[in-house]
Parts: sequence; C-alpha cells; structure tokens
Amino acid sequence: MTDTPTQNPTTNAQKNNNPNTMIRIGSVPDAEALCRLVEERLDAVEAVIREETDSLATARLEDAFALHARKTSNTNAYFSGLAALKQNAVALARFQPSALDRLKARQGALQATLEANLKMLQTLSKASEHLIRTLAHEVEAPRQLTVYDKTGVSGYGGAKPATAPIIISRKS
Repeated sequence: MTDTPTQNPTTNAQKNNNPNTMIRIGSVPDAEALCRLVEERLDAVEAVIREETDSLATARLEDAFALHARKTSNTNAYFSGLAALKQNAVALARFQPSALDRLKARQGALQATLEANLKMLQTLSKASEHLIRTLAHEVEAPRQLTVYDKTGVSGYGGAKPATAPIIISRKS
C-alpha cells in the first residue's frame, strides 16, 4: 500500500486513515493489511448500527439519534476503504489475500444488520404515522352525542363544539 517503495510503515498507516489519500498495494502483506483495515471499519459501522437498532427497539429515541455523528463518521471511513479496494482491484486479484474472502463474508453479515435496522425504522415509522392519524381523528371528533330531531335528521344541536386540549405525558 505504498506510493513509492521507500515509504515507512508509519506513513502507510497514516495514509490508511486518511480517506483522501490513494492507497497502492505492492505486496501480499499490503493487500492483507488493506483488507483488515476495511474489515475493522466494517465492524465499527456494524456496531453502531446494532446499537442504534437496539436503542430504537427499546424506545430510547434520544440515544438512537445521538449516534448519528458516529454512524456518519464510521460509514464515511468504511466507504473510503471500499474505494481503496476498488482502486486496487487488479492488485487484489493478483495477490488474492485470504482476508478478502473473510471481508466478503462480513459484508453479508453487515447486510443482515442493515436489514434489521431498516425493519425497525419502518415499524417505528408506521407506528408514529398511526399515532398521528389517531390523534388527528380524536382532535377532529365531535365532543357531543349525535342527536336526532323530530324529522329524523341527525345534528349536533348547534355549532360544532370546541375540542378539548390535547395533553401529552412525557416520560422522563
């Protein structure tokens, strides 16, 4: 993963952590190191997604929303690692690091984690939509019984009554 053969490992490690630096693979150990780096970044993304899903599942929305910055940072680092893999596709095919197969398997696990997170978000979206619709219906519902006059026509007996205020209880 070097630009020139004479660079030291510290410089390479710094390059790996900088998403704007082009990484070049020059050997099997370089290919293994890049795959391990991307796998570590994948692990970080998966961990924060699982944490978010767990927070959403237990209705700790504030905790889930607080993960946004960390999730964004980890995802950006992971995508930069994937870009480095794509840039080095020819070298990876030539060196065939064993870590590449492990990375491919891990990406399948990440897909399952993302699907679970998406299902949780869809469920919460449907529940919140139902709650809002129910509240809207309750606010618009008349607060008097429907009565019938002598001709059999139903009415409210006057103007539509004012609705009662909505009271929301916040659980601390």
